[in-house]
Amino acid sequence: MSKLCKSFLVAILLTGILASCHGKVEETYVLTSLKNAVNGTVVSIGAKYSFDSPNIIGIANNVALVREGNEIEFFVGDGLEAKMKGVEGAKFTVATRKYFTPYTHFVVDYVMTGSDTIQVGEPSGVKLPLLRPLALFTAPEEYEAIDVNKITPALPNLNDIRDKKFKVANAKITHDEIPEGGVSTWYYSINLKNVRFFVDDTNDAIFAVLDAMMKEGKVFEGGVQYVSTPTSLSRDFREKLKSGGKIKIGYVLYGGNAITFAM
Repeated sequence: MSKLCKSFLVAILLTGILASCHGKVEETYVLTSLKNAVNGTVVSIGAKYSFDSPNIIGIANNVALVREGNEIEFFVGDGLEAKMKGVEGAKFTVATRKYFTPYTHFVVDYVMTGSDTIQVGEPSGVKLPLLRPLALFTAPEEYEAIDVNKITPALPNLNDIRDKKFKVANAKITHDEIPEGGVSTWYYSINLKNVRFFVDDTNDAIFAVLDAMMKEGKVFEGGVQYVSTPTSLSRDFREKLKSGGKIKIGYVLYGGNAITFAM
């Protein structure tokens, strides 16, 4: 019997076990590895696959990144981040459908743990980034190479980069609670030598990627656009925060790809 046939039979057996343990799920999902699902090594009617306790390395609202070895894939689902909190610390199974546009990714239908089944489903408004292998990527010319170590929280210095697109390398990523307008707001920060910039966006995929990079201890390398100066803050407070204002991310280099959000 070929290795492919053996893998297929094992997948079918595991699917039967999954269906019997989670009676609330009437559909059949082939239980397999992420690599086999992506590469099509294991066949599933309707492209339905399930994964045992997948390694979620980054998550934000409706988007998650899952890693298996060198394989990193996008998973999307309605309120996925909040629903995954319900299985923290437990073994769980994720039932998904494989989609091919704009590239292979997975929509989460259910999250199952023990006898509990959490329905997820396809989210609306998710915009996945474009992916290009690093070897085939050249940064657009509008992203300038500037000496980012010379940027400080001083307003005259920040005015010099107003609306500019520029490259950043070897910057630490943090997730910080920042006082803003009388309330505290959580921001992902790109931290340079003398200043930090707060990422201002609404794309869940951006934050899932930053979350993954931060948790894996990766540094930020990519292109950003400066969008606003922190003029509402006093000089002392601005310098205490090391605030340089807000940026939008155009692209980031991670996981062997250039992940582009806005070019």
